[in-house]
Formats: sequence, structure tokens, C-alpha cells
Amino acid sequence: MNKISIMLAASASFLLVSCGQGDILFADKAVVNLSPVEGNPSAGYMNLHGGRVDVALVGVTSDDVLRMEMHETVEKDGMASMAKLKSIPVPAGKTVKLEPGGKHLMIWGVGEGSKKRGLLTMTLIYSNNDRIEINAVVKNAGEAAPAVE
Repeated sequence: MNKISIMLAASASFLLVSCGQGDILFADKAVVNLSPVEGNPSAGYMNLHGGRVDVALVGVTSDDVLRMEMHETVEKDGMASMAKLKSIPVPAGKTVKLEPGGKHLMIWGVGEGSKKRGLLTMTLIYSNNDRIEINAVVKNAGEAAPAVE
């Protein structure tokens, strides 16, 4: 093996070892809390983990819902309200939490199939054209969410 081949193999090994979890854009701990009131929207939460570059979540879709929107709870003059978001920034290497009282998903019409399975498959659409499919645990109001990895 010549010196160039050895150097290339060593460089490739180094690059593979240096790739860590912070290099990968992904989402986890997704949960959908079903609305206790028929016709009212359910809420979706998850953690968005940034990759190597800054991106924004620009949309979320699912074949088993009527409509899904990104929202944020905002407080003004002591009153909380919701504002629809066009995007959610996800900085490189950082985690953005979609959680109660902050950024979250509003979901209308979760299908019976997803309710019975206890999982709703969603596609997260990012500004860099990455699309990530994730399964969210579907739970009824008042139920504790099972541990999700």
C-alpha cells in the first residue's frame, strides 16, 4: 500500500470517528395529546435536534390528519394566546423543544387508525429540503405518555 492510500484511509477513519450525534438533524420524544373535546385541535410536542448547519422547520405533514399547523403560545398584557408560525429556527447543534406553553403543533382531525395504533406518523420538512419521518405517541387527555426513545 502506498503512502497516499494510507493517508486517505487514515483521513476517512478520522472523519467517520469525528461524526457525532450533533452532526445529524433529527427529532425525538414526539407526543400527540388528543383533545378531550371532539372537534377541538390536539397538540403535538417533540424535541428538534439541529445538525451541522442552521435550518428551520418550515412544515409538518401527516396523511392521517385533516390539518396541522405550527404555533407558539405568547403572552401579552397578562393574557396568553397562540400565534401561527411560518417556521421554527433550529440552530446547528442545538435542541429546540416543542412543549406546552411554547412552540407546539396544533393538529385537527387525528385519524382513527393512528388513535388505535397509538402512533401518528409525521413528516418534518426543513428549509434545507430535508424531510424526516417520525412517529409520535398518541395519547388521550390525562394519560401519561409512555417512554419514547
